[in-house]
Amino acid sequence: MTMAIIRSVTIFVFAFAAIASGEDAPPAPQAVAEGKNVVAEDHVISQLTIAMSSEVVDEQTFAIRDSSKGSSQIHVRLGNTALPAQGSLDDGEYAEKKNVAKEALAKLVDRQMIWYKLAPATVQPQNASGAIPMVFADVWSIDGKHLSSVLKKDGHLSEAHDYSAEIAKDILTVAAEEEKKESYKKLEEALKESEKAKQDAAKASRSKAAEEEEAANVEGFKLGDWLGMAVALLLVIGAATNFGQGSSKKVNLNRKKGVLERFWMQVKSA
Repeated sequence: MTMAIIRSVTIFVFAFAAIASGEDAPPAPQAVAEGKNVVAEDHVISQLTIAMSSEVVDEQTFAIRDSSKGSSQIHVRLGNTALPAQGSLDDGEYAEKKNVAKEALAKLVDRQMIWYKLAPATVQPQNASGAIPMVFADVWSIDGKHLSSVLKKDGHLSEAHDYSAEIAKDILTVAAEEEKKESYKKLEEALKESEKAKQDAAKASRSKAAEEEEAANVEGFKLGDWLGMAVALLLVIGAATNFGQGSSKKVNLNRKKGVLERFWMQVKSA
């Protein structure tokens, strides 16, 4: 509590001194981090063009209006993508697969605002005179979802390597959410590992305690139980021989002596 008060007073003093001297107060760490994120987003957005998409042409292509050319229509094809191989599918099944891919693209771009960045000029297609011009580009949803990556991940399109694109990934809000999910995932894994380590340590401790208890029981049997057995044996021998005293009963000299009696006679004569 005292440290918190001291920290608050210190911040107030420095802020007051900065205001008194006419200088801006230093930004808080969180504000600095947020400022860096804003700068990074501004850098990304400065490379992109925003447009309103219209109808979908095929599995990889949709139309937009190019405001730089008097709102004339152009076709945008998703860069670094290709149609999946037909493989073992017959023609009907393959046609259905392409139709599903076209519908998936429509859900992402039909009548929606999008961002796009043109591919390098070296890979742009040669457009025939009089035809609707086509361009290759990386395309994002308005919140930053990279559409080529989404469609390839879902199996609607396959990977192509026509050019290198540094920002061909989720950006803006979507990227921030993915980073947050990844951080939570790593934290969850760390907690699971920590809990497992605790359980293993507790298990090892219980195992060690059981071994020590068993060893103590064995040691106690060696010392105490053997001594008790020896005393009991002596009592049995003593009782059998009347503890060395004569018996009031008449002794039958012809009676065959037992094992214990013969053993005791040998002990006495030794």
